[in-house]
Amino acid sequence: MPRIRDEAAYQQAMREWAVPDCLHVPIVAADEDAITDHIGDIVEGLSPGRALVVAIDPPPERDLRLPIWEHPSVGVLFEPLQVWVSPNYTRYRNAYVRAFGRESVSDKVLAHVYNRRMAVLRGYGFVRLVPVSRRANSSSGFAEQWGVELAAGDLGARRRERGLRIQYADLSDLLVMLDVSLGGGVMEAFRIGQNLIDIPGLRPPQV
Repeated sequence: MPRIRDEAAYQQAMREWAVPDCLHVPIVAADEDAITDHIGDIVEGLSPGRALVVAIDPPPERDLRLPIWEHPSVGVLFEPLQVWVSPNYTRYRNAYVRAFGRESVSDKVLAHVYNRRMAVLRGYGFVRLVPVSRRANSSSGFAEQWGVELAAGDLGARRRERGLRIQYADLSDLLVMLDVSLGGGVMEAFRIGQNLIDIPGLRPPQV
């Protein structure tokens, strides 16, 4: 089915995250309708209402000037088939193995790309899963805790007011998916991430 753009999510990614539209990677959705309206087709229910396999639409055309496309793990951003789960679902690893086999998570942990507590607080029903190293998953904890504290302050009121049905990855989310360890917290994510998504030569690199 034809997809429609979640304009609120698009503007958030462009204006707040400063992420180019060719890197708008959905990571959280309000419900199944939001997934089918804005992300892709639900092709399998691994656990009804709790774990889904989603076939995403073809991604936006790449801006090949961006250094991120040279990263060896960049293919994970727009994998054609993805597993999305309820933030409260505890058997998510079993579901992922059912979808993609045990080798897909060998020596990996499964990251909820959008923090589960934050998803619950803001009323999101599904979060994308991505296999990453334990180190990369753990290193994002500082930034995630900061986000949880913000989410606890409004309990999703700001999301509903803005009409957000999905959300795209910010810089720290993109880096976690690329299996980059963020030892320095939010500013480290900004420094590393900005260098990956800036067109070289337009402004000095972040140091």
